[in-house]
Amino acid sequence: MRRTKGLGALAACTVLAASLAACGSGSDADRAVPETLCGTPVPANLSRPLLEPHGKITEGTWVDRQKPKTAPCVVSVDGERALNLRFAWHNGAPKDLLALSRESTIVGLTEPARVDLGFEDSVLGNDGATATAPCKTAGGDHFTLTVQAKRAYKKNPDLRPQVEAFMRTYMTETLKTLNCG
Repeated sequence: MRRTKGLGALAACTVLAASLAACGSGSDADRAVPETLCGTPVPANLSRPLLEPHGKITEGTWVDRQKPKTAPCVVSVDGERALNLRFAWHNGAPKDLLALSRESTIVGLTEPARVDLGFEDSVLGNDGATATAPCKTAGGDHFTLTVQAKRAYKKNPDLRPQVEAFMRTYMTETLKTLNCG
Protein backbone atom coordinates (compact mmCIF):
# COMPACT_ATOMS: atom_id res chain seq x y z
CA MET A 1 0.00 0.00 0.00
CA ARG A 2 2.77 2.40 0.89
CA ARG A 3 4.56 1.70 -2.34
CA THR A 4 1.42 2.57 -4.34
CA LYS A 5 1.05 5.91 -2.54
CA GLY A 6 4.70 6.66 -3.23
CA LEU A 7 4.30 5.89 -6.95
CA GLY A 8 1.10 7.95 -7.09
CA ALA A 9 2.82 10.90 -5.47
CA LEU A 10 5.80 10.53 -7.82
CA ALA A 11 3.47 10.42 -10.84
CA ALA A 12 1.59 13.51 -9.60
CA CYS A 13 4.85 15.40 -9.06
CA THR A 14 6.05 14.42 -12.54
CA VAL A 15 2.82 15.68 -14.13
CA LEU A 16 2.99 18.90 -12.10
CA ALA A 17 6.63 19.49 -13.07
CA ALA A 18 5.85 18.89 -16.75
CA SER A 19 2.89 21.30 -16.55
CA LEU A 20 4.99 24.02 -14.93
CA ALA A 21 7.74 23.58 -17.50
CA ALA A 22 5.19 23.92 -20.30
CA CYS A 23 3.75 27.08 -18.74
CA GLY A 24 7.17 28.64 -18.31
CA SER A 25 8.35 28.02 -21.83
CA GLY A 26 5.43 29.73 -23.56
CA SER A 27 4.06 28.75 -26.93
CA ASP A 28 5.96 29.22 -30.16
CA ALA A 29 3.51 32.01 -31.03
CA ASP A 30 4.37 33.82 -27.77
CA ARG A 31 8.09 33.53 -28.52
CA ALA A 32 7.89 34.53 -32.20
CA VAL A 33 9.48 37.86 -33.09
CA PRO A 34 6.70 40.07 -34.48
CA GLU A 35 6.93 41.59 -37.97
CA THR A 36 5.55 44.89 -36.61
CA LEU A 37 6.84 46.80 -33.58
CA CYS A 38 5.02 49.86 -32.25
CA GLY A 39 2.99 50.17 -35.45
CA THR A 40 5.97 49.99 -37.80
CA PRO A 41 6.71 46.95 -39.96
CA VAL A 42 10.25 45.64 -39.53
CA PRO A 43 11.75 42.32 -40.64
CA ALA A 44 12.06 39.92 -37.70
CA ASN A 45 15.70 39.23 -38.54
CA LEU A 46 16.52 42.89 -37.72
CA SER A 47 14.72 43.03 -34.37
CA ARG A 48 15.58 39.48 -33.24
CA PRO A 49 19.15 40.29 -32.01
CA LEU A 50 17.81 43.21 -29.92
CA LEU A 51 15.16 41.02 -28.29
CA GLU A 52 17.42 38.11 -27.24
CA PRO A 53 17.08 36.02 -25.20
CA HIS A 54 13.62 35.35 -26.59
CA GLY A 55 10.46 34.83 -24.64
CA LYS A 56 6.94 36.22 -24.61
CA ILE A 57 7.02 39.58 -26.41
CA THR A 58 4.59 42.29 -25.34
CA GLU A 59 4.23 45.90 -26.33
CA GLY A 60 2.97 48.99 -24.55
CA THR A 61 2.52 52.06 -26.73
CA TRP A 62 1.25 55.58 -26.28
CA VAL A 63 2.02 56.57 -29.89
CA ASP A 64 -0.88 57.95 -31.93
CA ARG A 65 0.10 58.61 -35.55
CA GLN A 66 -3.21 60.45 -36.15
CA LYS A 67 -2.57 62.94 -33.32
CA PRO A 68 1.22 63.21 -33.27
CA LYS A 69 2.80 64.10 -29.94
CA THR A 70 5.94 62.90 -28.22
CA ALA A 71 5.24 59.45 -26.85
CA PRO A 72 7.01 56.21 -25.88
CA CYS A 73 6.54 52.63 -26.96
CA VAL A 74 8.06 49.84 -24.86
CA VAL A 75 8.71 46.32 -26.15
CA SER A 76 9.23 43.76 -23.37
CA VAL A 77 10.37 40.15 -23.38
CA ASP A 78 9.06 38.05 -20.49
CA GLY A 79 8.12 41.27 -18.67
CA GLU A 80 11.61 42.80 -18.99
CA ARG A 81 12.12 45.92 -21.12
CA ALA A 82 14.00 45.05 -24.28
CA LEU A 83 13.42 48.11 -26.49
CA ASN A 84 12.41 51.65 -25.59
CA LEU A 85 11.29 53.68 -28.58
CA ARG A 86 10.53 57.38 -28.35
CA PHE A 87 8.55 59.03 -31.14
CA ALA A 88 8.90 62.83 -31.13
CA TRP A 89 7.32 65.40 -33.43
CA HIS A 90 8.61 68.97 -33.27
CA ASN A 91 9.29 72.16 -35.21
CA GLY A 92 12.87 72.35 -36.44
CA ALA A 93 15.63 69.80 -36.11
CA PRO A 94 17.35 69.31 -32.74
CA LYS A 95 20.29 71.72 -32.56
CA ASP A 96 22.92 69.07 -31.76
CA LEU A 97 21.70 65.50 -31.81
CA LEU A 98 25.15 64.19 -30.81
CA ALA A 99 25.31 66.39 -27.70
CA LEU A 100 21.73 65.45 -26.86
CA SER A 101 22.67 61.77 -27.19
CA ARG A 102 25.57 62.21 -24.74
CA GLU A 103 23.91 64.36 -22.13
CA SER A 104 20.19 63.67 -22.18
CA THR A 105 18.58 61.29 -19.74
CA ILE A 106 15.91 60.76 -22.39
CA VAL A 107 18.28 59.71 -25.18
CA GLY A 108 21.35 58.72 -23.15
CA LEU A 109 23.36 56.60 -25.57
CA THR A 110 26.65 54.98 -24.60
CA GLU A 111 29.64 55.96 -26.76
CA PRO A 112 27.50 57.90 -29.26
CA ALA A 113 28.92 58.84 -32.66
CA ARG A 114 27.36 60.66 -35.58
CA VAL A 115 26.70 58.26 -38.48
CA ASP A 116 25.02 58.63 -41.85
CA LEU A 117 21.89 56.51 -41.82
CA GLY A 118 20.35 58.47 -44.69
CA PHE A 119 18.41 60.98 -42.56
CA GLU A 120 18.96 64.64 -41.75
CA ASP A 121 20.96 63.68 -38.66
CA SER A 122 21.60 60.40 -36.86
CA VAL A 123 23.65 59.13 -33.95
CA LEU A 124 24.56 55.55 -33.07
CA GLY A 125 25.61 54.21 -29.68
CA ASN A 126 26.44 50.80 -28.24
CA ASP A 127 22.92 50.52 -26.85
CA GLY A 128 20.74 52.46 -29.26
CA ALA A 129 20.37 55.14 -31.89
CA THR A 130 18.52 58.35 -32.61
CA ALA A 131 17.68 59.99 -35.93
CA THR A 132 15.76 63.00 -37.13
CA ALA A 133 14.21 63.80 -40.50
CA PRO A 134 11.89 66.37 -42.03
CA CYS A 135 8.28 65.28 -41.62
CA LYS A 136 5.41 67.72 -41.92
CA THR A 137 2.54 66.65 -39.67
CA ALA A 138 0.14 68.28 -37.23
CA GLY A 139 2.89 67.75 -34.62
CA GLY A 140 5.53 69.82 -36.42
CA ASP A 141 7.89 69.78 -39.38
CA HIS A 142 10.42 67.24 -38.02
CA PHE A 143 10.30 63.78 -36.54
CA THR A 144 12.92 62.25 -34.24
CA LEU A 145 13.03 58.60 -33.31
CA THR A 146 15.13 57.23 -30.46
CA VAL A 147 15.66 53.50 -29.99
CA GLN A 148 17.28 52.14 -26.82
CA ALA A 149 18.20 48.46 -26.74
CA LYS A 150 17.91 47.80 -23.01
CA ARG A 151 19.47 44.34 -23.25
CA ALA A 152 22.67 45.63 -24.87
CA TYR A 153 25.72 45.71 -22.65
CA LYS A 154 26.55 49.42 -22.66
CA LYS A 155 30.33 49.09 -22.51
CA ASN A 156 30.49 46.54 -25.31
CA PRO A 157 29.97 47.60 -28.95
CA ASP A 158 29.03 44.06 -30.08
CA LEU A 159 25.41 44.99 -30.92
CA ARG A 160 26.26 48.27 -32.69
CA PRO A 161 25.97 46.78 -36.21
CA GLN A 162 22.59 45.22 -35.34
CA VAL A 163 21.34 48.47 -33.77
CA GLU A 164 22.46 50.36 -36.90
CA ALA A 165 20.72 47.93 -39.28
CA PHE A 166 17.54 48.00 -37.17
CA MET A 167 17.48 51.82 -36.98
CA ARG A 168 18.18 52.34 -40.68
CA THR A 169 15.17 50.20 -41.63
CA TYR A 170 12.88 51.05 -38.71
CA MET A 171 13.21 54.84 -39.16
CA THR A 172 12.63 54.53 -42.92
CA GLU A 173 9.51 52.43 -42.38
CA THR A 174 8.24 54.72 -39.61
CA LEU A 175 8.55 57.75 -41.89
CA LYS A 176 6.42 55.86 -44.44
CA THR A 177 3.72 55.19 -41.82
CA LEU A 178 3.72 58.92 -41.10
CA ASN A 179 3.35 59.72 -44.84
CA CYS A 180 6.49 61.82 -44.83
CA GLY A 181 9.07 59.57 -46.42
